[in-house]
Amino acid sequence: MSSTRYRGGSRSYYRSRSVGHERALEHIAAARRLTAELGGMDQEVKKYFFGLPPGVMSEILVEYERIYGRNRREYAEETIPKWRSGKVKMGGEVAERLFNLLPPRMPLGVKYKLVEGLWHHVGPSSKHRIRVGLDADLAQVVELARSKITEFVVNYKIPESIERRFDWLSAGDVSIKQMLLAHIQEIEKTVVVEAIRAQVPVMMEHMGTAGSYTGRLAQIVQVGKHELELLMDKTATGARVEDPSIPLRSAISIRSKAPAIIFWVITAIVVLWIISRPHR
Repeated sequence: MSSTRYRGGSRSYYRSRSVGHERALEHIAAARRLTAELGGMDQEVKKYFFGLPPGVMSEILVEYERIYGRNRREYAEETIPKWRSGKVKMGGEVAERLFNLLPPRMPLGVKYKLVEGLWHHVGPSSKHRIRVGLDADLAQVVELARSKITEFVVNYKIPESIERRFDWLSAGDVSIKQMLLAHIQEIEKTVVVEAIRAQVPVMMEHMGTAGSYTGRLAQIVQVGKHELELLMDKTATGARVEDPSIPLRSAISIRSKAPAIIFWVITAIVVLWIISRPHR
């Protein structure tokens, strides 16, 4: 008898383990779905959710109960403080259900911030070069950069994985989705244009300071995932876009990731070179 009970208990034990294993796999699959949908926004979305005002959180939980039942709502309500503190890890399935209720109640400003963070991680990269003569007008250079970035961003085919995240944020509202896309496109253009607006006058000033010793000065400005090469050339007239894959020759170069950086390296090189020249 005891042996039979043991075998029966063993079958029950393994059955329980099998069910537990299946549930674990379901949680893993849900977590993967959520990651695929939210991408680089996972932590920001959690931070937003746990920071909701009590009234908004209550609305979310009421909707959660309506869809998934009272027991699950009570569990979520009791566990939110533990999820927030990190004492209990939020399961993928629960997170997926709760987070899908957020976008319709999420302010547009929050959506903009989330999509900016997403774009920073998974958005497209580009390389451009603009050759600038000393006679070039700043407005001309700015317009060239603006049109090139606009052409690139507008023609960029958004991958399906990123599109899903836009779909999640827009909650099925096509107009909201278009606004998010337009916002990203405008951000892309603005940061590049502002970088050029800040750098070109500084480059022209340095070319003037260097006198006849420097014929070309190149700077690579990195803004997000965009790499913009500005080539100041005394032999050029106006401004024009060139193929960045063609290597430069006889140009002093400097790479910058911050649009406001002054070319102190170039200045130091020029000053030291002038000082080291023999005086007659």
